[in-house]
Amino acid sequence: MDRVLRALEDAVGSEYVSDEEFILYTYSRGIDGALPERMPEYVVRPGSTEEVSRVVRIANRYKIPIVPRGGGCCLTGGSKPIEEGGIVMDLTRMNRILNIDFDAMTVTVECGITWAKLNTILFEKGYYTGTLGPGSGMSAVVGGGLSHHSVGGGGGAKYGTCSEHCVALEVVLPQGDIIQTGSNASIYVKEPFCRFGFGPDLLSIFLGDNGIFGIKTKATLEIFPRPEYHECKTFVLENPGEVNAAKIWLEWRKKGDLGIYDSQYLPPLTVIAYAGLLTEFPFIPAWKGIDKGIFWYTLEAYTEKELEEKVKIADEIVKKHGGEELGEKVEDGNIARWHYEMHGFWQNWHGLWNGIGPGSIPCTTEHHVPIHRVPDIFKAFEKWEEENRPLLEKAGAFSGVSTAILCGHTTVEVDSGLLVWDKPELRELNRKLWISQLQMVIKAGGMPYMTGEVYSQALVDTGAFSGPYFEFLRTLKNALDPNRILSPGKYRL
Repeated sequence: MDRVLRALEDAVGSEYVSDEEFILYTYSRGIDGALPERMPEYVVRPGSTEEVSRVVRIANRYKIPIVPRGGGCCLTGGSKPIEEGGIVMDLTRMNRILNIDFDAMTVTVECGITWAKLNTILFEKGYYTGTLGPGSGMSAVVGGGLSHHSVGGGGGAKYGTCSEHCVALEVVLPQGDIIQTGSNASIYVKEPFCRFGFGPDLLSIFLGDNGIFGIKTKATLEIFPRPEYHECKTFVLENPGEVNAAKIWLEWRKKGDLGIYDSQYLPPLTVIAYAGLLTEFPFIPAWKGIDKGIFWYTLEAYTEKELEEKVKIADEIVKKHGGEELGEKVEDGNIARWHYEMHGFWQNWHGLWNGIGPGSIPCTTEHHVPIHRVPDIFKAFEKWEEENRPLLEKAGAFSGVSTAILCGHTTVEVDSGLLVWDKPELRELNRKLWISQLQMVIKAGGMPYMTGEVYSQALVDTGAFSGPYFEFLRTLKNALDPNRILSPGKYRL
């Protein structure tokens, strides 16, 4: 093993390789309260694509698996070893903006840059990435967001998932080869601008792959001018709120482009959690005593007239389905304004993660459903919770939907899951409940996107994939990664 350590040090420099136990332990866990710690043998922090390639070739030579890791924010075990040993490759040294092209309206970055750093710089120039990545964007990086179709940070209703706007990727394949995809597949294209062309869209196999097909090192994303005008409104929504929220969203979509940038529904228990426990947020006092759902939207426009016309349409539909508007100011309870104007899109999720008290932690089962299926998935959760009530009480766990987020077209992200106590004696019970709920979501028709360890394996274990589909996935993985080097164990591969 000393030969491996020396080879890694030669590849990236001795200061960026470690086999010290306290370092290995910090990379052995993720953000969950159910999966066991699994210690890698080495942690490596490459600083360039060439160094990534060298490390991958070393791993193939010695048959040592690699888990690529960005900000370590994956909630489903995707950024830690599934099997003991191997290499965790921390890509956060690769965090530069390489080019902003205002003519092609793209930005090219190293994939270890955080969404917050990238968009802070773009905001100063009057632009943004459309979808701002995940809600953990203060720590989450671009490569991780593209690896699981992130959407929760902001802009999802208008722009869909962040991966929809990727036009070029540089990828290190599992045997160490470096390839350019999208616009950059041709040496004659002067600047990346569109991923569709040159035949098959091979870039897409690395989007949402959760790190099984390659290691993303550079990405080019579309950027968009931030509209000059916007409106932010928050409403108390009559029960059953999930039904009325779904009716509002579907009616909005059937009106065409209303400029809705974000819209979310928070069920009553989430409202109570905010108002009762999470007192650091400025909109909380106005929510005291509210036992109904909260519904909010942010709408963007390029002219005052356009804004006025679209707000009128949006509001009429909300009020038609039982929405009662709160005040205009953040202090009046207007979470929409806090979310958009005070960068709440990277603050609100973290408070909910310990929503039942210090020491509690999430086991997420977030997923996508079409708008009209939102009420059905809420009912599926109620049924699952009733069936598992004794185990939930034994674990002291809380189950439910924290929020539903309008995404592109008719997709809704349902942020569901468990809040559990992060105690060693409860880990196995937590894991049992978590896997049971994951499988329930899949069988109810939910589409997981941040699959990581637990969701990817649940998809296989429930038989969600048809035989030919899974064989195609396996064939592609085996062709790219015959030595089983990259992220082994995901999707049971």
